[in-house]
Amino acid sequence: MRILKTVLIGLVVILVAAVVIVALFLGQIIKTGVETVGSQVAGVDMSLEKAKVNLLTGNVKLTGLVIGNPEGFKTPSAMELGKFVVDLDMASLFTDTIVVKQIHIDGPQITYERGLKASNLGTLQDNLAGDKPKEEKPEEETPEKPKSDKPAKKVVIEDFLFENGKINVSITALGGKKLTVPLPPIHLENIGKESDGASITEVVSEVLGAITGAVGEAVAASTGAAGDLAGDAAGAVGDLAGDAAGAVGDMGGAATEAAGDAVKGAAEGLKKLGGGLFKK
Repeated sequence: MRILKTVLIGLVVILVAAVVIVALFLGQIIKTGVETVGSQVAGVDMSLEKAKVNLLTGNVKLTGLVIGNPEGFKTPSAMELGKFVVDLDMASLFTDTIVVKQIHIDGPQITYERGLKASNLGTLQDNLAGDKPKEEKPEEETPEKPKSDKPAKKVVIEDFLFENGKINVSITALGGKKLTVPLPPIHLENIGKESDGASITEVVSEVLGAITGAVGEAVAASTGAAGDLAGDAAGAVGDLAGDAAGAVGDMGGAATEAAGDAVKGAAEGLKKLGGGLFKK
């Protein structure tokens, strides 16, 4: 009996150790995936301090996730995400559609930088949509990749909460003058569910579209307090709202609604300023 008990305890210890080791490896895999694949898809540098995975609960905690700016923009980053927690349906990992029960991002720092021709958030959306320019290479340098018969994984996000955020506004045309405004909570539900799952790129584009729209609305609503900014900033806010509406116009659902609200909010905010100009 003692031998059996000892064997059972040993097996439990080995099992626990195996789970811990696998979780540690998964954390490193997630970190590498974010910094390599994520950077390639978004067309910007991305860094992740660490990822912690709980295999039993499907809970993933990301720390120090920073999304860089597209080329040509001067501010350090587009987004710095604070508390980033993902709850997965572990059983769905073995199916064609991964179900994310909840994504909770708390305390994000968003930077909206407006250059002479475009904004950093608008450019980031274009990159995700595949609109970034591609360098032409000789045929011998771009061999055709073999096609896989295995369908790509789809994703459904049941609940997405983005709260306690701040927006740092930087207008290049105004010598880098800055404005910081709070970002209202963004709550989305059942992303990709109507189509029985969406690609990762489609999901990220929809979420980013909702965030961009909310940024436009928040900045427009705060323009009355920005007495030190000139009229070009008003135009930049309008462009931001336009970027959001255009980027998610065909996505449908919550992201499109958020972008539409951004356009409406921007128009109302600018109207209050009298002809779309800030008073110096």
